[in-house]
Amino acid sequence: MAAVNEERLQAVERLQRDLAVTAETVEHPNGLCMVTATATGELRAVHLHPALLSQGARAVGQVVTETARLATNAAVQTSFNKMALALGDGMAINVEAIAGDSPFRATWNPVVPPVVAAPEAAAPRQRRTPRVDDPDEDAFFENPFGRR
Repeated sequence: MAAVNEERLQAVERLQRDLAVTAETVEHPNGLCMVTATATGELRAVHLHPALLSQGARAVGQVVTETARLATNAAVQTSFNKMALALGDGMAINVEAIAGDSPFRATWNPVVPPVVAAPEAAAPRQRRTPRVDDPDEDAFFENPFGRR
């Protein structure tokens, strides 16, 4: 029993060391900014493309803030994944119940099947040739299946 507890303590210490150095690097979808951040929100590196600087201070601030949020969420998700590996899924579920969903689970969207394009319109119908009225008064013996 003591050996099991010792292994658990070592696993927790390893997890704490891993979580302390966990950082993720994310590039903004527009490709003009790249940020490395930790799960606590500490920014370790910020790289800006020169084209971003020409867009003004407000655009730079918005892009850096969005990229920092994405990098922090990625680092938090990596921390959740490491915790689940070290402590098991059951414990990870308990932590999520207390701390809230992991970032990627909170923003998870189900895959929506693509909208099928409307079928092409059918070719316009052509008028049939008009049926010629039979001037014969004797329609009793006429074969109705013979007409075309």
